[in-house]
Amino acid sequence: MTAAKIQHYVPKFLLRNFGTGKKDQLWVFDKASGRSFQTNAKNVASESRFYDFVVDGADHSLEDGLSRIESQAKPIMERILQDDSVGAIPAQGRALLAAFLAIQFVRTRAFRMQWEDMRRLLREKIESMGDHVAPGSQAEALIRPQSENEIKIDTARMILQAPTDFGPHFLNKVWFLAKTTKTHPFMIGDNPVALQNHIDMEPYGNLGLGVKGIEIYFPLSSTRALAMWCPSVAQQVAEAANTLHSLPIQLTASVVRDREGIFALDDALTLGTALPYKPEHVMNFNSLQVSRSERYVFSSMGDFSLPIRMVADHPILRGGPRITDMASKRTSAE
Repeated sequence: MTAAKIQHYVPKFLLRNFGTGKKDQLWVFDKASGRSFQTNAKNVASESRFYDFVVDGADHSLEDGLSRIESQAKPIMERILQDDSVGAIPAQGRALLAAFLAIQFVRTRAFRMQWEDMRRLLREKIESMGDHVAPGSQAEALIRPQSENEIKIDTARMILQAPTDFGPHFLNKVWFLAKTTKTHPFMIGDNPVALQNHIDMEPYGNLGLGVKGIEIYFPLSSTRALAMWCPSVAQQVAEAANTLHSLPIQLTASVVRDREGIFALDDALTLGTALPYKPEHVMNFNSLQVSRSERYVFSSMGDFSLPIRMVADHPILRGGPRITDMASKRTSAE
């Protein structure tokens, strides 16, 4: 089979879930230019021959293999959206979806640029220290500038290893659904696996897939998203809910702002059901998509006031996620 020329690094079937409902059209925000526009899902989060590379004069491509795992993951996501729950997904389906997410984690343009950037920063650091790297050494191989084909080969190797290297980190989390409404939709970026951690681990990074307290989010549609939380966070929620259940409302009313919300979160974490998100929670979710995206953010609506404000406040976001993000997630996850 000849690989398709235009190759998506965010699956087209997923992008369609964020459409306007008119012939696969969706809204796009370009962080670099500040421009928004409508286009077909087939035209975005893709590049010509993105997964094609050459080894010893022979042409290779990951496109067909990626298409196969997408076709396997798609019905699982459709089942989740239909059931409005992850609770009934069998172990085999959950493992396959974890493999899909692990691959999605490293298959994007953002990851490829971060990989290239990391080598450049290492090279500049060594040069600034006045150190000399021995010719032919492993250090020289690590920091020397690479051709586009060499970068493709390196990142292709990571994609192939991703289910083994990263899949278990998705699988050992506590999964549930986050839900919102069409009037306050979820966005999806061109680097959609988003990480968040409320535990301050300075001076170390706190965004590793295996780090304590990590929360992982992946948009499934404009109104549903998959949330995967560290078991330690789920345990804290369960303990809080048990404590509240054992105490009279009158005793906790003055110190607990959202008693019912804690119970609902505990139920979602226990059963894998859909947890209604308040507008401020949707804003936080979307802010992660904006900050993690390399350049583009997609939505079912043309309201991009959030990314516009974020880019205005933090112009560095125009250039996509920083290399420090990649460094923390790589070292912490392994």
